[in-house]
Amino acid sequence: MATTLKSSIIFSASVFMLLSMAITAKANVSSGARAKVTNLMMQACKNASAYSRDGDLRSVTQEFCLSTLQSDNRSVDAKDHLELVLITIDILKGRLTTATHNVEKMLEHSKKGTMTARDLSLCHEHYDTTVKIINMCDAMVMDYRADKGGIKPFQLPRCVDRAGFPVYDCRIIMLIDMPWADALIKENDEMTMLVNLNYALLAPYDGNA
Repeated sequence: MATTLKSSIIFSASVFMLLSMAITAKANVSSGARAKVTNLMMQACKNASAYSRDGDLRSVTQEFCLSTLQSDNRSVDAKDHLELVLITIDILKGRLTTATHNVEKMLEHSKKGTMTARDLSLCHEHYDTTVKIINMCDAMVMDYRADKGGIKPFQLPRCVDRAGFPVYDCRIIMLIDMPWADALIKENDEMTMLVNLNYALLAPYDGNA
């Protein structure tokens, strides 16, 4: 029993190391020229970095906000604050797609019935839930921006806030049962930061913020 468990852990760790190398290589290839910083981006990020909710958003710095927006050339042509939010939501969607794909790759190489397979399956479900929530938030921001759908301002940040809970639940699973999964944990942390950024950008719309 102990030998089987040890072998399973070693196999999972080996597969993860290969996946981690692939994630890093992909990141290096995809990094390119950064978009220029506009006055709208600067003001939005300045306001976002000034916001704090019980210390939860300490990672949302002006530098992180600008770096995130600069990773998408559409930020340069954004006409208003909410258009920037739609861009950061899209960036979060992209990270979710990548993270979900990486979890699926790990599942393919994990033995069925093992703790690792169960944990990865749970994370897959959590990420799927996050995608559904963030798609809803995306639609709400677009409807509010177009002045249709009867969306209340406070509903925008609170929708994004809910998207962070399943991501956090997955992080706890990884930290407890898969502390060796550094790349997956790092991806999860980056998604949490993006959720926090979206909330910080929308904080002015929350009357209780």
